[in-house]
Amino acid sequence: MLRLHTLMESISANLHRFLHSIDTDLTRPQKKFLRDGLIGLLRAGRPIVCRMARHLPDQRTKFLSRLDRLEANLNRPSDFDNKLKTALSDLWLPLVRDETPIILDLSDLAKPLAKQMDYLATVRDGSTGRLVNGYWLVELYASVSHKNPVPILLEPFSHEQPFSRGRNPVIIDAVRKIFDLSDRRGVLVIDRGGDARTLLDDWLDNDYRFVVRLRGDRQLMRFYATLGGLAETVETLRQGQWIPIQAQLLAEQTPTPHRSSRVVKRRGKVLFHFSRIGWVKVRLPGRTETMTMVVARTAGRDTPFMLLTNLPVENAADARRVLRYYARRWECEEAIRFLKSEVRLERIRTFNWTAICRLALLSVLVMFYLTWLLERHPNLAERLVTFSQPLSDKPNFLLYRLLTGLTEAILACTYLRRALL
Repeated sequence: MLRLHTLMESISANLHRFLHSIDTDLTRPQKKFLRDGLIGLLRAGRPIVCRMARHLPDQRTKFLSRLDRLEANLNRPSDFDNKLKTALSDLWLPLVRDETPIILDLSDLAKPLAKQMDYLATVRDGSTGRLVNGYWLVELYASVSHKNPVPILLEPFSHEQPFSRGRNPVIIDAVRKIFDLSDRRGVLVIDRGGDARTLLDDWLDNDYRFVVRLRGDRQLMRFYATLGGLAETVETLRQGQWIPIQAQLLAEQTPTPHRSSRVVKRRGKVLFHFSRIGWVKVRLPGRTETMTMVVARTAGRDTPFMLLTNLPVENAADARRVLRYYARRWECEEAIRFLKSEVRLERIRTFNWTAICRLALLSVLVMFYLTWLLERHPNLAERLVTFSQPLSDKPNFLLYRLLTGLTEAILACTYLRRALL
């Protein structure tokens, strides 16, 4: 019992320090809403407003009063979101180094049964593959360690919003926001779909470093030192010629003489097992920047794996480093799965667009707090993992067990009638 009391005191003090570090610019009502939103969501286990209101720390106030206060703060337009995002950036920016992977991904917030929520659009449900009502999510994670992707941006958007500019402008704005904050530190990593010409042009113009998986139908320019008798489509330079060629055709022609043993897993199963690797210098049509296409071959797959990067690649070690960056990209798949399955991000139930965005921000705040614990207070995180009574195996993603231990400790606080804050 003494150990449990000590753990509860440690959690209470840690939560208090975390909230105090991000609420310095908030007004007093906003500070109260931040505390109620985070604690209510941790206790309720899902972003449903009535359940969050039932689990607020202040039980002396009537339930309807707590519910009205939560709904008013969720629906009221204010600068709460911008202030909180700015405060959170002060916590994650010191974790980002020059070589930190910044993982970009698009996901969905599926609401197949919703009809009256603001700006409902048609999205592809990643779980079922069907087209349903919902919203898109643009996500950015800083992979500070192999087991701890820190969520640095997660925002819903919809094509049905007034003056919506489409998907690519939203992605460009999100990437610019993060790289402006980090002073261009980090390496952007993105899967297929991120090789759209609009995106690549913007990243090259702003001198962002990136690793992008290519689709096979993209057009590239390959350099040849000597070439004769070609058609007019060839761009002639002083030291040779650049010829347009399809990415997949170029990848099939590129030799892969170097060994590689990189394995990419998802949900414990092997997704890719790269065995051979090579590279070739390329350009985009109409641009002068020379980049590298890293080609990897996997056992049992005829189509080679293609990664486009503006990182320097001069030898096999550099090519393997590019492959490692892409392997880290799969951490974001586990992160969004965690948000949807454990924080239950898709259970948001509210009509107002401001409230939808604010509940999504509070859901991300739960995950951010757990990742902050792992980076800044590993001893307390280890105690919480032990408190969750885990199995003997060593998982690649610790947030599940960490959230279980935190939830158990919060329930113990409630059972023993101890105030969490």
